[in-house]
Amino acid sequence: MPVPLIPVVAALAAGGTLVPHAAGGMIVTAAGGYVAGTYLSTTAIASIIATATATVGVSTAALTGVLGSIVGSAGIFGTTIGASGLTGLLMSAGIISATPIALPVGIFATVLGSIFVFYVLLKLNRKLRKVKDGQEVYFTELEARIIELLVKWLSTRKPEV
Repeated sequence: MPVPLIPVVAALAAGGTLVPHAAGGMIVTAAGGYVAGTYLSTTAIASIIATATATVGVSTAALTGVLGSIVGSAGIFGTTIGASGLTGLLMSAGIISATPIALPVGIFATVLGSIFVFYVLLKLNRKLRKVKDGQEVYFTELEARIIELLVKWLSTRKPEV
């Protein structure tokens, strides 16, 4: 089933907000009320969650691998012997004497943030899998906000070929 994201993305870009609908599912609302053609059924939301979960998982795996390679290591006992990546380059140039604390803290925060987002997506996915065909799920404001962020994020990504 194709997900009707074009009118939803257009309405969100025009200043609308994705909110839970009284009948279940979600819809974009603006200053004048609900925006026509922007209703997202539970099935459509499940498709968005599945796409986002796969994308976040692949992105997290790629990000952690790339960051480790780019940052590199300080070498043997913090010396320049065996140092690699940016850390090795900066240590060889005499700019830093060891790995700055901001680098591992930043990487750790990125990984924790990615794990949290993945957990929230899995929790929403579990909620959606419990629904029988033809039924609509009632969402919370927080879940609507998360789905809105996912729709905006997925709309800015280049399609995979």
